[in-house]
Amino acid sequence: MAADRLVRNPAPVFPGISDSVRVASGDLLFVSGAVGYEDDGSAPDDFERAVELTYAQLRRALHAGGATFTDLVRVNVYIVGLDEQRLAVWRSARDRIVGTQELPASTLIGVQSLVGGAQIEVDAIAAV
Repeated sequence: MAADRLVRNPAPVFPGISDSVRVASGDLLFVSGAVGYEDDGSAPDDFERAVELTYAQLRRALHAGGATFTDLVRVNVYIVGLDEQRLAVWRSARDRIVGTQELPASTLIGVQSLVGGAQIEVDAIAAV
């Protein structure tokens, strides 16, 4: 995997992100916006459940491309109705699912709406 080719620089102000990530060389995997839906195709009402399902889809897409969460170098997160409560729920769930040892460079964006009633969407770049 790419862990030995990545140098992450933690952000001094905001926990849970890196200011920058340097990739020595190799292939990049671009993951389109991952959105988590229930088995019946519906968007979950519970925000924490939405985060869990979304990161499960991100994990699946990374795995399909030969990568894992530790290979992430860039992540964009879009959250409908972003506020302090949703930020706390997202951070807690993300830390539990992804961990915070190998932080990608990232951006968190509050949005008005997402496709299919989703509450969260994540796109990413991984080094493989």
